[in-house]
Amino acid sequence: MRRSLRAVVIVLLLVLPVAAAFVIPVDGSVMATNGMVVTTHPLAAQAGLEILKSGGNAFDAAVATAATLAVVEPLMSGLGGVGGYALVYDASTKEVHSLDFIGEAPGAATLEAFTAGERLWDRAHPARDSFKAPVVPGNLAGWSALLDRFGTKTWPDVLSSAIGYAEDGYVVTPAVARGFADGGFGGTVGRYPYGASIFFKDGKAPAAGQLLVQRDLAQTLRTIAAEGPQAYYGGELAQKIVSFFDENGGLVDIEDFASYEARWQAPLEISYRGHRVVSQPPGGSGMTVLQSLKILEHFDLASYEDNSPEVIHLVAEAMKLAFIDEDRFNSGKDYADIPLERLLSDDYAEAQSQRIDRERAAFYPPVPSRSETAVSEHTTHFTVADADGNVVSMTQTLMLPAGVVVPGTGVIFNNGMSYFSLDPNDVNHIEPGQRPRFVMSPSMVLRDGEPWLALGSAGGWTIPQTIVQALVRAIDFDMDADEAVKAPRFVLRYLENSIPYMDGTDLVLEKAISPATRDGLEARGHRLRQPASRLGMLNAIKIYRKNRVYSGGADPRREGHVAAW
Repeated sequence: MRRSLRAVVIVLLLVLPVAAAFVIPVDGSVMATNGMVVTTHPLAAQAGLEILKSGGNAFDAAVATAATLAVVEPLMSGLGGVGGYALVYDASTKEVHSLDFIGEAPGAATLEAFTAGERLWDRAHPARDSFKAPVVPGNLAGWSALLDRFGTKTWPDVLSSAIGYAEDGYVVTPAVARGFADGGFGGTVGRYPYGASIFFKDGKAPAAGQLLVQRDLAQTLRTIAAEGPQAYYGGELAQKIVSFFDENGGLVDIEDFASYEARWQAPLEISYRGHRVVSQPPGGSGMTVLQSLKILEHFDLASYEDNSPEVIHLVAEAMKLAFIDEDRFNSGKDYADIPLERLLSDDYAEAQSQRIDRERAAFYPPVPSRSETAVSEHTTHFTVADADGNVVSMTQTLMLPAGVVVPGTGVIFNNGMSYFSLDPNDVNHIEPGQRPRFVMSPSMVLRDGEPWLALGSAGGWTIPQTIVQALVRAIDFDMDADEAVKAPRFVLRYLENSIPYMDGTDLVLEKAISPATRDGLEARGHRLRQPASRLGMLNAIKIYRKNRVYSGGADPRREGHVAAW
């Protein structure tokens, strides 16, 4: 019944005039014709939608959405965040572009500056929780690059909603409240008096339903709206920030801020079952997403049921092989020598597929010298499309808050230095002016040169795995965006966190995956960890070509929301 009802709605939308606006909910899915914003927070989705309705394009709306998320999800991104990646489709040229706005290590960041402890992820390590922890924040530079190249609105336009919610406050949602209640998550922003005065009134974390006001952040955003991003990367705001870090033994200086730029790149792409799949170049984990798909193309997944033991086994084994190459080669360094032509070649994918035993899980030892410390990661993703066919898939992150909130600014700073390595022989070792590798990987699928699916995920080490599963569901199992997003997931497990990705054959499955599938996986040698209630956070837009009908999928695992018209 669900698929037949959706088919009827699609047919109706396809024959209706595109000039009119239609928003039709179908069994939890939202379909519309004039534009759509899919995010992890309803206020941010509405901020982007307001820009679209006022005549702005998807790029304008993306900046408004990103800035609002920086306010209403203060632990997930923000002006002091590491940065992120965006994949954008320009309908006027029919081209896809990749934007890298990951922050860079300060000029004073050397291996010698980080000698305490053995691993960067250790809780006492200065790259984890100290004034040495931040990379130069990249989020604002990313917003600026997007607005400068493709936008039509002004900074006061796109920052208006963010300023309003910071100044007047907004009601804390359960997901945001959970973040603050977790001492290892949001608790760090209350470590010093200034941060505590904003987020921990009377020593108590903000609760769901409480009004959270951030007036200093509102003033910071007003300054940027009036003076542009240069106020943050070279003006009085930058000077206030670096002076505070200098007084407390930090590493970032004014030159680090002034010299930082987001960079446009050519995305990676492959063909998968006749579809053009595009993702983020190295630095992000797009190479892992695409390698996994190329291996899986050698198996007829559609001959099985989704989330059957056969499908989960094959997808898990393909991802293991891709992750080994990810851990060996992937880097955010601008000089990294990564053999992409070989790694994404048909011959290599075929050879890798032949390594998979359909009846037995393979074991691969974890890469040594990595942390065994459990840590959380704090990232958000959103997808935007407009009436002209422009599409933005964007992931941005705060990383784990370093515990530093700069007085007078309201800006929470990242601990992005923890994503580097202390091993001088590791391609991702600490190095001044270079960018750490991250797992974020916004992606798109194109048919006949135009977007058919745009998606991305938050969730740290689960991100590329979540995206691969959603792509398989959309392409191999013909699922709508909402179905692909909400379907039960599984992940390879590496201890409690991020890099590398797996510890041999361990799998975690969401509780909705059937007992029969669990039995089938165990029979193949997979070790199953305690079932998880939710894994990752995915947001997607699927596009039906005629009259450009948008179908949104927002992840209920973290208060996903679709706004459309």
